[in-house]
Amino acid sequence: MPQPSSPDLAANPDARHVLRFTADDVAQALDAARAGLAASTAEVCTLSISTVGRLVEGVLRVRRCDEAGAVSLSDRLAERPGVRSSRVEHVWGRS
Repeated sequence: MPQPSSPDLAANPDARHVLRFTADDVAQALDAARAGLAASTAEVCTLSISTVGRLVEGVLRVRRCDEAGAVSLSDRLAERPGVRSSRVEHVWGRS
């Protein structure tokens, strides 16, 4: 199934981007999420953080942003201290 384009997302406010990132510890993951979202118009749907070996993995679901906004948010997450990787995983919730 192809990813919806930006106009599709604007017409479907229920569409959500899922971002996944890893960090050295919980504090750095929370700081990255806070700082990344502060510069974004995206609304948080959920944020979960779990331990994976010596790292933590964050899964952030956001809405009210297009593909470019999600990629920009992912880039901001990746730039934060202690964050090892970040990517936009997929879009879900499209009818």
